[in-house]
Amino acid sequence: MDKHCLSIIKSSKFFEYLENIGIETDVIKSTIFSEFKRGTFNNFINNHEQKLSPNTYIENLVFTKICKYLNDKYVESFLFENNGKIDVKTIIAHSKSLIQRPNILTPFDSNVGFKEPDTTNGFIRIARFEQQLAERDYRANDLKKGAVLFEGLLPIKMQTNPLYCQNFSDDIWNNTFCFGEPIIQSIYPNLHSIEAPNILWLNSELLQMLDLTLDTYKNGLRALDNNQEVILIYRQWRDELIGNGASFGTNANIAKLEGCDLILREDYYQKLKNIIPNVVFYTFLLN
Repeated sequence: MDKHCLSIIKSSKFFEYLENIGIETDVIKSTIFSEFKRGTFNNFINNHEQKLSPNTYIENLVFTKICKYLNDKYVESFLFENNGKIDVKTIIAHSKSLIQRPNILTPFDSNVGFKEPDTTNGFIRIARFEQQLAERDYRANDLKKGAVLFEGLLPIKMQTNPLYCQNFSDDIWNNTFCFGEPIIQSIYPNLHSIEAPNILWLNSELLQMLDLTLDTYKNGLRALDNNQEVILIYRQWRDELIGNGASFGTNANIAKLEGCDLILREDYYQKLKNIIPNVVFYTFLLN
């Protein structure tokens, strides 16, 4: 098993949950390593693009073996709670938030630095995350891997990634997302998971200060004012899927551009600036 597969297994939130409540996981991991089928996993690898197609094979294996172990050892006493549960609300909200990619600069065309955020139909794009696949020239031995863009609001002018990545999507529905953190928004990457990936949301404390409440997850990930008007919207997209030559199998679900953004109605953006007078918008890029 290669390092990438091991990393996906070890980073699973289900292992983190069990370890935090004192359950030993070495036996479960050994079972997973022994039952991992490299041949099946290879179906998701696009050798032409040298990329891994998004898939749930590993985490499905992890979750299945964890459940079997817990059923054998703790059938009368164990219950997944809080961040240990599968976040069904966010899975549904994520699926309802799919849009066509906006007409905006790609990560390759974006410049690192401070600027004013974009306006779109009466809303301000206060945060954005996007990955772009590099166009390679194999004859020239081009090894470019692509670019990853992080854009968002910072409470003061500093050159740092504005999208904090240490929260669970479950916290959104408990109104504890980024609670106690001096940050404005955060992203939950959660790649190759049975749950939803790349969830971008506002700090729950700021949501309360703006007097906004969550809409039902069946309408997507959105926040409403007291008049039930939509004020804050999470949106996600996957653009220009590529295949492997003429075949379109399990390794063909790779997007040249994949991302999400968070848009806030203009009048509430001004309210946010009143709460955080020194707020700035910053673009951070990895390539």
